[in-house]
Amino acid sequence: LNIWSNQGKAVVLDGPFKLDPSRRYSVDSMGLNMATRICGISVGLFAYFGPYMVQISALLLGWGHAEEVSLIKPGVNFLTMESISMLPPQCNGVVLVAWGEPDYSENRCNKVRPTLTELKESDYHGMKLVLNQYEELT
Repeated sequence: LNIWSNQGKAVVLDGPFKLDPSRRYSVDSMGLNMATRICGISVGLFAYFGPYMVQISALLLGWGHAEEVSLIKPGVNFLTMESISMLPPQCNGVVLVAWGEPDYSENRCNKVRPTLTELKESDYHGMKLVLNQYEELT
């Protein structure tokens, strides 16, 4: 992600949201609001622990997507189809990232495409993230 970010191929939409690494978390739900005219990008929730990052969920936003998009709903992660979306042990935080080549759905004549930074500023309208904290049984 660092390389893509430096090349303008990825942008942090939201976060980082810091977490207490001594606690364990799962994602109950995660959704975002993106203008329906945007297409051609992927958005994903990533967790980081120390110098490492892991993708928790992601979704490609194609033509005709809803303005409110869910990556995870209670009981289902739409990327992995798992019922529980665990964050890794010692997770320091989470971040929402967009990557790809954004375009406008009405852009039929190869007009100028938006950059990811422009998309973040004008077409991204926030996210809702619900985490559950739990203790592991020993």
